[in-house]
Amino acid sequence: GDYVFDLRRGVRSAYGHSLTAADVSFSFRRELAGSATARFLAGLAGIELGDPITAISASRVRLNVAAPSPLAPAVLGDFRFGVLDSREVRSHESAADPSARAWLSGHLASYGAYELSQFKPARKLLLTASPHFWTRLAFSHLAIEAVPSATLRLQDLAAAAASHTSDLDWTSLATAERTSGISATTLPSTAVSTLVPNERFRPFASVLVRRALSLALDRAAISRAAFAGYAKPARHPVASTIALAPAIGAPTYAHDVVLARRLLARAGYSHGFSFGLAYSAADGPASPAEAAVIGRELRAIGLRVSARAVASNAVLARLARTGAAAAVLETAAVPIASASFAIAASYLRGSPANIEDYGSAALDALAATLTASAPEAAVTAALARAVAIVGASYPVIPLVEVPAQSVTLAGITGYAAYATQATYYDLLRR
Repeated sequence: GDYVFDLRRGVRSAYGHSLTAADVSFSFRRELAGSATARFLAGLAGIELGDPITAISASRVRLNVAAPSPLAPAVLGDFRFGVLDSREVRSHESAADPSARAWLSGHLASYGAYELSQFKPARKLLLTASPHFWTRLAFSHLAIEAVPSATLRLQDLAAAAASHTSDLDWTSLATAERTSGISATTLPSTAVSTLVPNERFRPFASVLVRRALSLALDRAAISRAAFAGYAKPARHPVASTIALAPAIGAPTYAHDVVLARRLLARAGYSHGFSFGLAYSAADGPASPAEAAVIGRELRAIGLRVSARAVASNAVLARLARTGAAAAVLETAAVPIASASFAIAASYLRGSPANIEDYGSAALDALAATLTASAPEAAVTAALARAVAIVGASYPVIPLVEVPAQSVTLAGITGYAAYATQATYYDLLRR
């Protein structure tokens, strides 16, 4: 069940060191020791946490797994498992900074395509092509700058003062599609905007109430108001961009205000209640519009929503985990387009993405089968059961599926759809 990899020959870091098996072993062990998320991902994939990598030779490594898992090769694509130049990192370790984290916060020590020239957090990132990279790059220099105004970013792009932009408000994307010299389109992704009710808030402990929330919301109206119609109404527990076997029947989320009122009455809330809804300003301009639509539509079933923005996604997650917010509005994407992974990473107890502290013993019992190389029929049956559990319990309420944006100068190619929005600059061509 283990995986053996031969390392590419002739790969060197920005510091001139050649890639070796020692770098792979060092990087894995370092990340697993310092990151709970990395340990969770590796654990899902069956990777041996205590002994993840064996160096067979200087250019050959073995990934050690406890049991075969289809997720093992997939999780290696996560940025957490990127390979560092172990010699350079170790040269910057000290008693005050034993893992060289302070040094790495301002330096790159990878074997990638670009070297770091300048980094100003939340403002500017300047990169220069590494002379050691193994293939020719289309761009020798990259300048990635934070420009809050979508209008200014589009003006720079139209004037060829910039080559690419992203995270436009959706009206600006429509403008970009009509602008000469700009190639603007949407790409599939796994991102879904969700309403996350916190079950520590007494009304939301009732599945009847959580189902009523879902029924009361017109997802098509949310797409029109907040995403200019670009987002697809989320009708199922798993994003439609993630394939499900034909044998798996996904529950469908409907819009039925009358039934929503009846469910609230059955739960003991015929006169409604009030709650606070938090969202992150970092999620972009769609969030305030979404919150406004949610507030209007929930008023129709007697719920009064007080919405507020917080500064970052980290603050939002902290509010959700501590129960300080009755509900949060969150856009989440999974890094692997697998329904088994999406459910395991989002809803199992202890999952880093399970910010609402959802727990289902029945779902947890399916984890081993969902993430293992079990017979296909067994995996399909487990996944069908898992989708049904999530669909019936409403731990989160999917609202709309949010596509990725690709807005670039015409003539630049190499952009592609990934599970989470990303740009691989070494793959671009012009």
